[in-house]
Amino acid sequence: MIYTTYYAQTDSITEERFEELKQAGFSGGNAQIEKFHLRKLEFQGAGQQKAVAGYYLCMKNRDEKQIFLEKKYTQNGLYFKKCVKLTRAECEKILNGDLEWMKNHRKELLADFYLQATLNSLYPGRITDYQREMCRVKKGEYLTFTTAIARGVGPCRSLFEEPEMKISCLDEGKVLLTYKKSASLPQMVSSMLQGQEEKQDEYGFVF
Repeated sequence: MIYTTYYAQTDSITEERFEELKQAGFSGGNAQIEKFHLRKLEFQGAGQQKAVAGYYLCMKNRDEKQIFLEKKYTQNGLYFKKCVKLTRAECEKILNGDLEWMKNHRKELLADFYLQATLNSLYPGRITDYQREMCRVKKGEYLTFTTAIARGVGPCRSLFEEPEMKISCLDEGKVLLTYKKSASLPQMVSSMLQGQEEKQDEYGFVF
């Protein structure tokens, strides 16, 4: 399976520092800033235990044309991420536990999710909403500023409904700054880890 591989570092900064960075154009560059809302639904396994890799349903800007299934894990400080686009109908099938259509699917991530969901009894878990601003510093390098995080409380198991209650998970007056840098693995190592020549996932840095 083809993954986006990258290094990431996250720090907490003040809102004042965030505004200073924006006014400075993020280190004097002309980077374009994209503001967006991201909703992520995390899958849990039996006993509320996570699988080795995390699986998520994601929707960007509450747009039904920007729904993704995401797989992400870390290995020796390196992040591996794979995303595939879904239709709303496909997303709702997954939420309703209808997974047979994913078995042996030509899109590897869908077939992989079917296998893991079956083996680990994965089911829809908590929902988290993020408000973010992101810019591309240069090729393969990104800055993401998370200005709000709200986690749903209660039985909400849909990307398309608002949780009855949300809890803020970001300290007041703070912003999370995440720096991501694409990692180029040696071809031999990439082939061992991914089973094929290295290539970045099409949606690796969409959010």
